[in-house]
Amino acid sequence: MRFLRPALRALVTTFLLTISLSLVSTCTNAQDRRFIFGLGIGTVASTDDGLGVGFRGRISTPVNADLSFAADLGVSAFFTGGREDASYVFDPQFSAIVTLPGEGTAVYFLAGIGAYLSSGGIDGEYNGPTLHFGIGGARPLNDAILFYELDPALVIKKNSIALAFPLRVGIII
Repeated sequence: MRFLRPALRALVTTFLLTISLSLVSTCTNAQDRRFIFGLGIGTVASTDDGLGVGFRGRISTPVNADLSFAADLGVSAFFTGGREDASYVFDPQFSAIVTLPGEGTAVYFLAGIGAYLSSGGIDGEYNGPTLHFGIGGARPLNDAILFYELDPALVIKKNSIALAFPLRVGIII
């Protein structure tokens, strides 16, 4: 599992970038700075790995009412070929999230960079940095927020490109 070392490096990098950006945010009141956590599940359709299911965790920090920065880590399992041919993907992401004003369900756009680290393929041929741009919605519940999003990513491999289409749903606490 050679891909675990790059996955850990990518996770630490995205976490440190989020912390750094939250410290230099334009919030004037230190009490406005806080971290928001989200947990979700989803499916991923990948041009290399096929169809998979997985989990995602996100930590974000608001800069103002419209803009947030986030660091994510997702883990997906692709097992449509059975357990013998299963592959696993770690996909950390660093994102900017812009929320549109409105009542009820908030619509947001997210974009950023990340990594696609797959155990499939030969010698990491499926691995590479990613660029992602997605759209989502967040609906307030009583004490939490329900979110759903589509966040396609372009995987820039060594000699080609691939696409990943995750569809996610989860809870923000």
